[in-house]
Amino acid sequence: MALLPYVDEEKAPQSIREMLERTKIKINVFRMICNSEAMAKPFARFANTLLTSIKLDPKLREIAVLRVAELCHSVYEWTQHLPIAADCGVSAEQVAAIANWEHAKCFNELERLVLRLTDDVTRNVKGRKETIAALAEKLSPEEIVELILSIGFWGLIARLLETLEIDLEDFAGEVNVAKTVGRKKAE
Repeated sequence: MALLPYVDEEKAPQSIREMLERTKIKINVFRMICNSEAMAKPFARFANTLLTSIKLDPKLREIAVLRVAELCHSVYEWTQHLPIAADCGVSAEQVAAIANWEHAKCFNELERLVLRLTDDVTRNVKGRKETIAALAEKLSPEEIVELILSIGFWGLIARLLETLEIDLEDFAGEVNVAKTVGRKKAE
C-alpha cells in the first residue's frame, strides 16, 4: 500500500480533474504525481516527450530505462516498461541479461555504451568522459542529451515509486501503457 494517498479525483483542482478525464489509463504513478497540481502537467508533458518525440532510438531509451529500474530495484518501473521495451525491439534475451549486461553477448557496441552510461549516471551522477566520447562517434549531441535526460527522468520516477511504495496496477506489465494512452510510437 502506498505511503501517501493517490489524488482524490473528486477533491482535486479542476486542472487535475480535466487531465485525469483525458487519460485513458490512470496509472498509479501519475495518480500520485497529481497530488501536486504544479507538477502534474509538466510531468505528463516531459514523459510524453521522452516517449514520443525525441530522436534517440526508442530501443536504446528502453534499454536504459530497464537498467535504471534494475539498479534502483523498482519493480513498478521494470514491470510497466517491459511491454514498451518489447514494442521497441528489446529482445527477451536482452531483458533477461540487463542485470549482468557486462557479461552478456546479446548487446551490440552501442547498446553496451548506453548501459555503461546508464550505470555511471545512475550510480555516480556523472558519466565517464570516455563513454561520452565513444557515444559521440555513434550518436548526435541531441541523442546523447536525450539519453542522459531519459536516464535522469526514469531515475527520478524510480525514486518516487520506491520512496512512496506506489502500488502496481492489476494490469501492470500486460498493457503497453504508452500505446494505450494514445501516444504515438516513437519512430
